[in-house]
Amino acid sequence: MGNLSTILTTSVATLLITVLAGLIIEYIMRRKPKLLFMIKSSIPLKLDDKYIGANVVNIENPSSKTVKDIVIKLKTTTGEIRNGGVQTTKGLDYEIEEKGDSLELSIPFLKLKDSISITTILEGKYGIPEKPEMTVRSPDAFALVNSEKKRKSLLGNIWLYPGVTAAVAVTISMSFVPYIYTARSNQSANLALSAALIGLPNIAENYISNSGISYYNQGPYIYSLAKTSDNINMLEKYKQFLIRVLDIAPRISSSSKSAICFFIGKISQLQNNNDESEKWFIESKKMIKMNLTTL
Repeated sequence: MGNLSTILTTSVATLLITVLAGLIIEYIMRRKPKLLFMIKSSIPLKLDDKYIGANVVNIENPSSKTVKDIVIKLKTTTGEIRNGGVQTTKGLDYEIEEKGDSLELSIPFLKLKDSISITTILEGKYGIPEKPEMTVRSPDAFALVNSEKKRKSLLGNIWLYPGVTAAVAVTISMSFVPYIYTARSNQSANLALSAALIGLPNIAENYISNSGISYYNQGPYIYSLAKTSDNINMLEKYKQFLIRVLDIAPRISSSSKSAICFFIGKISQLQNNNDESEKWFIESKKMIKMNLTTL
């Protein structure tokens, strides 16, 4: 009898293990890979009788399964959308087509940890949306997940802690914080837009994802990039970027303008254009005098 119970127990255990193993394998086989996406909102700016703004769209595959033949369509209903530059994981192929009110990006595959980022430039006569409309298609089954919403849902649990709630209440009571945040956000957005328009997607993405950047420090930063570059075309792009910032920035202070003008002159020197550099140095000195008279 003891042997019979042992045999039955072993048989049942073996059956359960077999069934569970089959279910686990079936689950793994059926589980959809995920594509995470995030779209950074643009801050509209009126320029030459039209509204213009820049977004950065990121898509990545955090799953172990590869998603093949991906087509990303970005669309606006208020005007035009243009390509401001694409960044990808090293070696990743892609094709992009501009169609006026839409952009279509084709990718042969995204495997584990592959990612692609596109800077878009939206233009409209009467306004532009904060974000373009996006659709992602593939013959493979996958789940498209908004990583920003996912992060917010996780952060929502923080409110369960009274200490955090109290700290936030104190922060909200400081009325000057929103003003500072908005001012810095606008500066970051204008810098991102300038970089996108000139064709510097790496710099545009850095600005659009960081709201704590100001105009004043960008001259030395861009000059340092120009000084270490051995590409003549990039020197011109860096210089034109700083010039575009001066055109776009609506409320740039005289001290910030002076700093930017000075480093435009320094980049002109790198290009061996001494006449142009002298012009910018003079403009920089004018801004310094203007700043002193307002003190």
